[in-house]
Amino acid sequence: MLNHNLNLRDLLNPQYLCAAEDWQVCSDCFAGEREVKRAGERYLPRTEGQMADAQFGMRRYDAYKARANYFNYLATTIATMLGIMHREPPEAVELPERIRSIRTTASSDGLPLDDTLRRLNLFQLLYGRCGLLLDVPPATVSPDAVPVMTLCAAPQILDWTCENGDSSALTSLLLDESGWERGADGWEFRRKVRLCTLSPDGEYCSVRMTPDEFRAFRANPRLLPDECFPEIRGRRLSRIPFVFANVNDSGAAVPTPPLLPLANACLAIYRGEADYRHALFMQAQSTLFLKGFQLDGPPMMGAGNYIHTESPDASGSYLEISGSGLQEMRAAQNDLHAIAQNMGITLDSRSNESGEALKTRLAVKTALMRAVAGTAEKTMLQILRIAAGWCGADPDEVVFRVNRDFNEGGVAASDVLDLWNAKNAGLPLSARSIHE
Repeated sequence: MLNHNLNLRDLLNPQYLCAAEDWQVCSDCFAGEREVKRAGERYLPRTEGQMADAQFGMRRYDAYKARANYFNYLATTIATMLGIMHREPPEAVELPERIRSIRTTASSDGLPLDDTLRRLNLFQLLYGRCGLLLDVPPATVSPDAVPVMTLCAAPQILDWTCENGDSSALTSLLLDESGWERGADGWEFRRKVRLCTLSPDGEYCSVRMTPDEFRAFRANPRLLPDECFPEIRGRRLSRIPFVFANVNDSGAAVPTPPLLPLANACLAIYRGEADYRHALFMQAQSTLFLKGFQLDGPPMMGAGNYIHTESPDASGSYLEISGSGLQEMRAAQNDLHAIAQNMGITLDSRSNESGEALKTRLAVKTALMRAVAGTAEKTMLQILRIAAGWCGADPDEVVFRVNRDFNEGGVAASDVLDLWNAKNAGLPLSARSIHE
């Protein structure tokens, strides 16, 4: 999607253009080895020898790339963080009667509220930015209609304008709603954008169009028909029902993806892995060297074959590449793996540490998750209150609090053994206390 959007440079916010490359790196690294290798030289440049070989250089590069392993520490870290953050459901969810159905059907694609929150956290961790838009459900004629949420990842938020700075209210928003649609001739990828703006009267309006239609509309603005003004139970909004969700705030300014350093570490390991595997391959593949032989064709090699000559000056040998640098390459790769693992999330420790040291380590390791959870809580609370007001309910009745207990629960067997040994050594501790 990002590659398609970059073709619409005249529609994109300058901050989008600055951040697009980082989003692409994080997206490809999260997707895994197939996407990383599909990007080719973007992440794995050709060697000088491969560039100099006009005839077989690309075939040699393809083999060089195929031998490399990609270790997806980024996806593992995000999955671990999401698992910890959503080990328990939200602490409190209280909704007015009129919007209570949002708890079971929150998103436009039918996800419940808990799953929508999880996907929101995913985009926060992956891109550092996403947003929630309140939308009219398909059955708008129902007197009990309740708005649904459309979750927009960072690459889908093409352009935006704020009233007075990045932290003020939105006055216009352009979203990418392109996708595959099935028509009479099969599946087709169709480009669509969605403009969310305010009319001269200050009412929220939303219209879908092609990029060319949007360019024409932007050059010659016109009044929009009534069907472009979303209504719920006969009510229109006086604001754009969209809330940004970054890592640390809900402003419009584009932050750096929080796990971009980990994605770059994964790519560094991938490039080093390619060089290391290539060196192993070249060391294991000796080159036959013959001197003084008259050959009518390629020499036959292997068990049961021989090369004959009557020349007394003939000689033969194998040329091999020295493996003196392999140990250093292996050590460098191990260092990169250790760096990537340290960038990830590991709450347990195999070493003994004091209580204060444990608190400090857990605070450092869970800092990103706490920031993401706190911003997601504020974003979800704000969007739910907008939904309540749109339906005529009291926004102050909405309560939403996420789980923030990210420390691993339970007691390990080693902890029990240490307590029991301490008791046997004289610690004034009863067996009942250990059991409890």
